[in-house]
Amino acid sequence: MRDSGVDQEKDVGTGKKTRKIPRRTLILGLFVGLFLVMIAGVQGMHAFTKDSSFCVSCHVMEPVYGTWSHSSHRDIAGCNDCHLDNSNYVAKSYTKATSGVQHLYHNTMGSIPVPIKINHKNTQLVQDNCLRCHQDVVRNMNMDPSRRCFDCHRYTPHSNYRQ
Repeated sequence: MRDSGVDQEKDVGTGKKTRKIPRRTLILGLFVGLFLVMIAGVQGMHAFTKDSSFCVSCHVMEPVYGTWSHSSHRDIAGCNDCHLDNSNYVAKSYTKATSGVQHLYHNTMGSIPVPIKINHKNTQLVQDNCLRCHQDVVRNMNMDPSRRCFDCHRYTPHSNYRQ
């Protein structure tokens, strides 16, 4: 008879043969289970933090949230639409997690700059998101690559908060 690769043992109490699950199957099952838990965690994070009101849970963001909530963008785009990499799900999840950890660190350590200014990396992210949403408007424009949309549209959507 051919070996099936599955070990069989006789149960002493009942005399029936029992099958042992192969090690590879257990390891694969463990990885699949961990992957599903991770996906559920990421989905939970997205659901919990998707609304812009989450951002104002840090008091330092109140002025920025206040100016956005009175802007024309409030019904169209929230914090995540402008300040996260929205090119795909993985990029969005990554930037959401890393930004969240950075914000948590700076809030905990008390190292928040006054006034709050966007860093260089996130400046490019916001620029890309402006162009993504307004591509129909800028499609035929000859834009200077050294300039950002918010160089001219300084008060959109954060009113006069920028300095």
